[in-house]
Formats: sequence, structure tokens, C-alpha cells
Amino acid sequence: MRLKRDQKEVRAFAPLLEYQSPSEDGLPHGGWVGELPRWPFDRPQPERLDELLGPRELKVLIAYSAAHPMVPPLIYPIYPEPSVWEETQSAWHVAPGGSLCLLQSDGGWQPEASLTELLAKASGWRIEYALMKAEVIDRMSVNGLVSDPAHDHLIKEAGQQKTVTSDFAGKEGTNVPG
Repeated sequence: MRLKRDQKEVRAFAPLLEYQSPSEDGLPHGGWVGELPRWPFDRPQPERLDELLGPRELKVLIAYSAAHPMVPPLIYPIYPEPSVWEETQSAWHVAPGGSLCLLQSDGGWQPEASLTELLAKASGWRIEYALMKAEVIDRMSVNGLVSDPAHDHLIKEAGQQKTVTSDFAGKEGTNVPG
């Protein structure tokens, strides 16, 4: 019953995710693999988001545990893939082992919650990860972009900066702003 619900909700939210049946190699309890939507939030997409993120979407591997839905699935970013160093720094919201830290506490997941709530948080993680890489922020937000528009204005700023840098990159004798 829960699996059918997850499949229906995930297909509607992220049609580029594919369900993976349980197997002995990799996902013993099943999961998902594929791309998440770029901006699945209930507010207008900020200008320059595409420049900030580039052409590729967040590609993830979502692994159910035997205890799902009592325990949330783990979401691993495949692209972009955080470095081992980033996994050791709490500012990046990546756990040792590479899964995303999307909940503020152990009680942050409710078994009746939709998997799409975590997927939206992962989409927000992707944007904050790009803002960190662009050095526009020095740590990811506590609540994430799902419900907190505090970083939305920074997306335009970082996207403009990236566009200007790209426009000057590779041109001889040109100083790249930075």
C-alpha cells in the first residue's frame, strides 16, 4: 500500500525518477534513481537559477531501509557529488557516507509524510550547494529553501556572477571579475 502511494506521488513530483525494485546488489529494500526537478517550490523561480546550476539537474539515488516508512529513506547525490571533505563539514548538510542531511532532528520525519517532502528538500539542497560552491553563502540554511525564501535573492546574484565569469573566461588579456 505505501509503495503504491510513493510511486504515484513520486511520478507526479519527479517524473525523471525511476523506481528500483529490491535487489541483492545495491538496493536490498528498493529505492529510486534519477533526476529531481530544479525548482519545485510554491513561489516564483528566481532569475538566473539556470546560470547558477548549469545544464545538469540533481541526480540522486534514494535507498529505502527495511524500516521504511518508520525511518526515512537515505538520499545520495550522484551529481553533483560532494567531496569527502564536504562530508566532514556540517555546513554542507552531507552526512559521512554521502547521504544528504535533510531533517533537523531524528523526529523530523513522520512515517505518514510523503516522500516528495524529502525530495523537495533535496532539490533545495542542490541550490544551496551551488550557492556554497559560488561562495555566496558559507553554510546551508537550517530550514532549507523549501519553506525559507531568505536565499532566493542570492540566486540571482550568484547566477549573474557566474555568467560574467563565463563571459570572460578564456578571452586573452581579460581580467575575470572575482
